[in-house]
Amino acid sequence: MAARSSYEVLTELLPPRPGSGLAVDWAAVEEAWGTGFPSDYKSLIAHYGGVLLGDYLQVIAPTTVTPDRCDEPGAPRGGMGLITADTRDTWTDTAPTEIEAEPEELVTWGAASSADLFCWLTRGEPDNWPVLVFSHGDDTWIQHDFGTAEFLVRVLNAQPGVAVMAETPLWGDSSPSYVNSAERCRARGK
Repeated sequence: MAARSSYEVLTELLPPRPGSGLAVDWAAVEEAWGTGFPSDYKSLIAHYGGVLLGDYLQVIAPTTVTPDRCDEPGAPRGGMGLITADTRDTWTDTAPTEIEAEPEELVTWGAASSADLFCWLTRGEPDNWPVLVFSHGDDTWIQHDFGTAEFLVRVLNAQPGVAVMAETPLWGDSSPSYVNSAERCRARGK
């Protein structure tokens, strides 16, 4: 029997609801960003959309608005481009010494209500990008040498290797609540 992927385990912990996914023009997004994106993240977006997990961690849906274009007139506020620009500024301001990277190598895929940031270090093939977490409480960066789905599975199962998340509401929550972007819009009457 083949081993299950981290994404498959995630869907068992967090079964996608019909209509939760988001259709993304990945060719346009990848052209705008000048890079591919990890397959587990693409699956996450396809089945959950931009999703808020446990009222704590927002997985950000991609757009064609990049950090270089997020301040252009008419560019939508928020989104992956703006959050990534903020993450890159945070990287520069905190000057981490334990991780070798340039700010331009960071792309943010998530943000927490605690102001923690979740991004990739975009070196090599997208499916091999490690997850970097910025812990706002102590201004530290921690590298996790696995992808988004595995990161989320480890957090939800309170597994070793993601201790930075031990004090969050998602730690060990094997069936967290979640609300996708479409559900949030309906709740706000939009």
